[in-house]
Amino acid sequence: MSTDYPVIVYGASGYTGRLVAEHLRDLGTPFVAAGRDRKRIEESLRLVPGIENARYEIAEVDHSVEALTKLFTGRKVVCNTVGPFMRYNKEVAEACLRTGVHYLDTTGEQSAILQLDEHFGRDFVKAGLVMIPSMAYMYGMSEIGARHCLETPGVDSLRLHAIANAVPTVASAQTILDAVRHPCYYLQDHELVRYPGIENGQVCTPSGEVLITSNWGGSSNPIWFRRDGRVRNCKMDVAIWNQELYKKELALERAYKVQLQWLPEDQLVQVLDHMAKNITPGTPPREARQVHRAIDTCLATGNTVSVKSTIFSTGGYFTTGLLQAYAARRLSLETPRVTGLRSPSEVFGHRELMGALESYGYASIKVERVV
Repeated sequence: MSTDYPVIVYGASGYTGRLVAEHLRDLGTPFVAAGRDRKRIEESLRLVPGIENARYEIAEVDHSVEALTKLFTGRKVVCNTVGPFMRYNKEVAEACLRTGVHYLDTTGEQSAILQLDEHFGRDFVKAGLVMIPSMAYMYGMSEIGARHCLETPGVDSLRLHAIANAVPTVASAQTILDAVRHPCYYLQDHELVRYPGIENGQVCTPSGEVLITSNWGGSSNPIWFRRDGRVRNCKMDVAIWNQELYKKELALERAYKVQLQWLPEDQLVQVLDHMAKNITPGTPPREARQVHRAIDTCLATGNTVSVKSTIFSTGGYFTTGLLQAYAARRLSLETPRVTGLRSPSEVFGHRELMGALESYGYASIKVERVV
């Protein structure tokens, strides 16, 4: 296999992997489409618009450190879309570390991010490499808004909301169920505080409709801002226009606490995966940009100051594909300014990421001073 292809899209047969490949093609970046089943990858890539003009190779690979190390050798960056990440990210990160390759993934799962930091954070720093989870709509978009707010001196507290219209993929549903099993946190007085369980609240949309929210695993933002001396408090929740989803999440949490947590691990995983398929029976249809829209807000406050950012975006999976491809292209050409476990905006800059989204018509932002 040629090493002229600096980017690996791992999980290329999946819904998200396909969109990453589409945007890499659009940015003119050669890539290797990798996964466990060559036939499925071939079938998936045939659905990618313009794929006939892309420069890519296909690689079938086992999900093991040894096989992935062989594949990654000579590359620059891996776009990991194989979830649930709590189960599968360690092998990919280990192979990246062994081969000197930067790591990207699409998770917003706090436990998966903390797992990467615990096992590989210091070693990636020593190796001059960067690990960037949440290089995706969830929660790269909300972080962009928060960092715009932090440009206002005196801000120390971030309250974030996301309102989305989306149908999760099977892997996303599996991730949601995995998150029910693991603790999640918000930032209070510079400390991570554990949620007692799923926390519901309310948010008012710009049109005045009130929606029920969920902490939805806590988001990655409290993890990023725990090391930012400017930020004392950070909390985020999510509302889905399809309000039945939060009800299903609550039902799953109750089922886990009452019935499932006593099962042996191997049996529990099988049961949770079956439940995930009942939430999302198969790969969802390609997003429609006139339908799948989202609103991300951040109200940032201090003692005598307040500022609000509002981001309107379209197609969470579209924006994820672009963010991954944009990051992969830059890392294939540049030396990152920071190393170790980092957020998307820490590595590439929140204004640069917003500019990339705006250039595709995927998002727009408004920042307004309240006080």
